[in-house]
Amino acid sequence: MNRAKLFSKITEKWTVKVLSLAAAVIISIFYRMNSLETRYFTVPLSIEASDAFLPANSFPMSVKISIRGESENIQPVLAEDIEAFIDLKRYANEGRYRVPVQIRKKGTALGVEPMEVSVLPVEIPLLLEQRMTRNVNVFPVLRGTAAEGYDLTGISLSPASVNAEGPRSIFDSRIEFNTEPIDIDRRYEDFSGMISIKKDNPLLYIKGNAILEFHGTISRITRKEQENNASQTSEGDLSGGEQ
Repeated sequence: MNRAKLFSKITEKWTVKVLSLAAAVIISIFYRMNSLETRYFTVPLSIEASDAFLPANSFPMSVKISIRGESENIQPVLAEDIEAFIDLKRYANEGRYRVPVQIRKKGTALGVEPMEVSVLPVEIPLLLEQRMTRNVNVFPVLRGTAAEGYDLTGISLSPASVNAEGPRSIFDSRIEFNTEPIDIDRRYEDFSGMISIKKDNPLLYIKGNAILEFHGTISRITRKEQENNASQTSEGDLSGGEQ
């Protein structure tokens, strides 16, 4: 067969052949799409902060992750092997930014191909401010009352202050920490223990240990003190009743 006949044979019914090939490709794509599976996770969002700046506004502590691939490939993937983070090290000035959420794969998520990974939200709006560190006082929070005939005469924390780190604007006003409640209910003798610092502001970070030692002193109330307290209570009631 010469070249002319070969070319004629190949191009015979060319349109039909092209349409058939296109249909085969489309069918293959649809089959592949239908054979893929999607899994969803919610994972913590971590911050890779710079030495100079910290977020000064609230932001989501977790993001939604979806992975898509062949079922047998993505089923073994564990949520903890897909990390979501935002990188602040590239920013050189204070200001408002839309920081992209990035993904890092490890463990069971490594080498899984093909696997599409998507994240929502894709960006986090952040106000970045200068990172500052200050010494912040800690105050004990008490719960309950001592046993009858006894009184709490002193309580101390060690240490009484901690180093806290946060964005510049937080330190423009006076800040302090409180402890978790220390139970003194029905106590009749000295006591001590360990207590955590209660941190209400998520933008503040405690540098070092956030657990303190406390010591309380309980004293017996003398009869004279009881009489004085009762007298003061009576006088208060009488003065409160005068018009």
